[in-house]
Amino acid sequence: MSAEANKAVSPLSWVIITGLGFVLFVAAAVILMIFSNKAANLSPQVYFFLLVFVALIASGFLFGALKAHAKYSGKLYNGTLALGGPAVIFCLIIYFGLKLSPVADSFDIKFIVFGDESKNELVNGGLLKILFNKPDSARIENGIVTFNELPANLLGKSITVTPAVPGYYRQSQQVTIPVDGRTSIELHLKKQADSLIVNGLVVDMQGQPVPGVLIVLANGLYKTNADELGNFSLILPIKDGTELPVRIYRGKKLRFNSTQILSSKVPLTLQLNKL
Repeated sequence: MSAEANKAVSPLSWVIITGLGFVLFVAAAVILMIFSNKAANLSPQVYFFLLVFVALIASGFLFGALKAHAKYSGKLYNGTLALGGPAVIFCLIIYFGLKLSPVADSFDIKFIVFGDESKNELVNGGLLKILFNKPDSARIENGIVTFNELPANLLGKSITVTPAVPGYYRQSQQVTIPVDGRTSIELHLKKQADSLIVNGLVVDMQGQPVPGVLIVLANGLYKTNADELGNFSLILPIKDGTELPVRIYRGKKLRFNSTQILSSKVPLTLQLNKL
């Protein structure tokens, strides 16, 4: 602004202008801090914008309202740099503001947990455990799990994460936390094949154990023999609660033929029919 134009604006007008600018600056800073939870979480772009804003306000107040004067000269890239008037204050505020910019002492990190490699299935339920200075865990909700207030010294470092989700392998993974602390981390779990352990006991009409009989399930697809105490156990590639036909042979005679609901939680007791 030229000296004539500057004189045309009274000091009181500059006070009002810069005062309004300061109110706008405070309002913008408060709104941004509310949405980012804390000032240290402001992005570098937002922080620089606020810094330029307050530098302009300070320069306008000093040189418009108080009629201050300033001059700076120095060497820059083998030449001489000379700044005068508001530019000096503006540059000083920008310089020291960047030097003293806030550094977050903690951050939040979000994991997106998929149930396959194609990103078609989000995992819901179970826990995700992380290990750094101390173990921590959080529940997975609709494929998302967030850990809050992690120490800033973990940025850019590798940590161990372990999913504990029913139906998926519990396999630890090494992940690197993004340096910016804002980029989400994707995890892809491997689904377990359906598996069921069936335990049971074969008894006669008097409820006494029957040893050595042949147990046949699913029309001969799975077979096993009872031990000397009448107990048997099978590992089947089926879901819990599956219903299958079960037959029991003693010698060559069919002594039991019925459909049973198989569960790892409820042992079977199979009673043989009379000869």
